[in-house]
Amino acid sequence: MKINRQYVIILTILLVVVFIPFITEKKRIESFQNQNKVEHIFWTGGYDSTFRICQATIVEKKKVQPIYVTYNLDSKSEKDFWVRKNRKQEHETMNNVSKLINKKFPHTKKLLLPIITIDKDTPDPEYTKQFTKLNLWPFKRKIHQYEGLARYAYNNKTYIDIGVLGWPRAHSKFMLFIREHIIKKDGNKYLNVDKKHPLHYLRFPIFGMSKPDMCKYSKENNFNEILSSSWSCWFPKNNKPCGKCPMCNERFTCK
Repeated sequence: MKINRQYVIILTILLVVVFIPFITEKKRIESFQNQNKVEHIFWTGGYDSTFRICQATIVEKKKVQPIYVTYNLDSKSEKDFWVRKNRKQEHETMNNVSKLINKKFPHTKKLLLPIITIDKDTPDPEYTKQFTKLNLWPFKRKIHQYEGLARYAYNNKTYIDIGVLGWPRAHSKFMLFIREHIIKKDGNKYLNVDKKHPLHYLRFPIFGMSKPDMCKYSKENNFNEILSSSWSCWFPKNNKPCGKCPMCNERFTCK
């Protein structure tokens, strides 16, 4: 049987123009959906983010991808006063807490993935411009950590949990904005904003909880000792908490 050459050419064109891009796009979407089966969490080793890591792996039994941002999120210069000096302690704490979780709760060995460390900023002037228009920060703060975290999530089109409780700065513009727009969906807390909104890809699973609430929850689920191993201080002295910085003042000890 002789095959019409023109027919073969048309089929080839259809394959290249229509079907291959369709298959590629389908694979991209499937990859994105599989990625979102993993709970992505910004982790610092602090009380709040450590609570979320424990809650997601130990109690909810979710596969978790911790993300640690190590570059300066606080200001333009590393020499500025309010740039935190606790990177060494945060790294050590996260490694120690990971081991404690895996040892006490063996099922988490398959759930708690190795930490992804982001050590270099990737500027996006247009995103920063749109973020600034939200006017959610004091004008004295030219650079804010939430802009850097939200930008990373937005540019990677990945929903990422962040450990924001809603206090003690409950009446700040940022906290009031979250309180106004937050919704619960699929067992997590999202912002009810458009996908093009700068904060769309941040999730706030523990918003509305207090540290005593978290302590009580951790006791009920037998990980309060792990939570107590978290680190808060921004300006440690001789590898110990300074006892003076805002993080030390807000520290809650779960006994």
